[in-house]
Amino acid sequence: MEDMAQKIVGVCVALGEYPTIRYYRPRNPNHEASVLCSHLARFVQDELDLYAKFHEDFPPASTRPRGALYIVDRSMDLYAPLVHEFTYQAMAHDLLPIKDGEKTTYRAKVNEGRPDEQEKDMEIGEKDKIWVQNRHHHMKDTIEKLMSDFQKFIDENPHFTNTDSGNASSLNAIKDMLAGLPQFQEMKEAYSLHLSMAQECMNIFQRQKLPDLASVEQSLATGLDEDYRKPKNMADQVVRTLDDESISHPDRLRLIALYLLYQDGLIPADLQKLLAHAQLPPQDAEIIHNLELLGARTFRRLKDQTPIPPPLFARKPPPGPNAQEEYSLSRFEPALKLLLENHVTGTLDPNLFPYTKPPLDLADSASTNVPATSLRSAKPTWAKSRNTTAEPRQRIITFLAGGATYSEARACYEIFRLYNRDVYLVTSHMLTPGLFMRQVGDLSVDKRRLNIPAEQPRPKAPAHIFEKDPEPSTKPTSAQPPSSNSQPARKGPAPPTAAVANMTVSPAATPTKAPSANGSPAAQGKPGSKLTKEPEKEKKKKHHFFSSKKDK
Repeated sequence: MEDMAQKIVGVCVALGEYPTIRYYRPRNPNHEASVLCSHLARFVQDELDLYAKFHEDFPPASTRPRGALYIVDRSMDLYAPLVHEFTYQAMAHDLLPIKDGEKTTYRAKVNEGRPDEQEKDMEIGEKDKIWVQNRHHHMKDTIEKLMSDFQKFIDENPHFTNTDSGNASSLNAIKDMLAGLPQFQEMKEAYSLHLSMAQECMNIFQRQKLPDLASVEQSLATGLDEDYRKPKNMADQVVRTLDDESISHPDRLRLIALYLLYQDGLIPADLQKLLAHAQLPPQDAEIIHNLELLGARTFRRLKDQTPIPPPLFARKPPPGPNAQEEYSLSRFEPALKLLLENHVTGTLDPNLFPYTKPPLDLADSASTNVPATSLRSAKPTWAKSRNTTAEPRQRIITFLAGGATYSEARACYEIFRLYNRDVYLVTSHMLTPGLFMRQVGDLSVDKRRLNIPAEQPRPKAPAHIFEKDPEPSTKPTSAQPPSSNSQPARKGPAPPTAAVANMTVSPAATPTKAPSANGSPAAQGKPGSKLTKEPEKEKKKKHHFFSSKKDK
């Protein structure tokens, strides 16, 4: 908790914000993790106050309104990770095998239909302009935008394609035209990547009958049918959907989880029948049971008349009759978007989202979020000078513990565009439906098998670093320590110490004869005489050793 609080404070310090802190407090908590947001919010408040105490220049002076920090967790919205989202980014991460590690990559075919065709891992990131411009658009709008942009490119460069295929009427026609572009390799690969991803998403959309599945999901998640009325016979619709062989097994499990949330719990026998009817393995039942650890009610008694709790936020009025039919499968809005909208309008429930420290100007700060409705109290817009700069926008920082979905990331961008607020989404990791279901299943696994990084022992330095150097085995016999430049003794024949001891040194130039070892005098001048040569060598060495330059 302390480490996470310090990281959240690091975001606030980097932005230069000393925000008000509010956290999510469930109405009727029934799970142990319901105190997570309150504890984490107090940790963040203490860390932020401590930083401000020792840094007098924090926060820096600014005319920007004071920011707001919201600390919420995954239990606030369990529908968002389960519902199929049909915006480009969310749909691609849900349906395609995208690798999301240090780099987000997708393996696509380059130069399709040509001799140099190959599969290549293409990076998807902020440098990709096509991805940034279309990732939060509905898939229908994304495909239309890609086709219109490519048609515009063909019109501007007609000499790169044949005149017969100048009309890009379908995705397959565009991909064929891309193969004829010998230049603009980078742009060609970018268009080829996203056209392939969009085409594959639509193939899966049709093959797995996601329109029929999403229609049932939207009614379960919103509590309203396509006519914005209370849905009827939802159990029959769920069973009929599970009977369809085109629905994949992971989608069946998601549908059962949504139906359980919609009913606020199921009778255990009914839940077992649904799992068996969906032909799901027994271990998938553990995922449904673990939703209780996130605040969901999984079991109901036969005669339990407990009413279903109301939604966290009030439902919006239905749209007008001009609403397009294609967007009926996107009626669901994440709770995070409704939270941000209520913050902007100043209608957020203080009991549901209390402050850690209520600001002194609480009434004034709340009134600044409410748009003016009277011309007497507000300056008309035509009276403002055209040369005035835009007013600084308030920053809203949202930390979502337990992972955030791509639909919630899209909601932050929409609030930014609609209400002129800078919204920052901070989270531990980004969730896909598959990852969410796997992590919910891990909640009942023995923690020793999960290798949670926070519970692992801290890494230690090797033990040999702290060991002392061993003492030398042989100590020098002399009183003085051996020189650092001393070399080990050489092995060889023993020096002639006895012969040197019997040798005499005379002041005359001619050396004296030394008796031999057997008592007879040694002959001088003999080449084999050792007694003659060895004393002379030793004498010369001694002369050289004791003599000075003046003697020489």
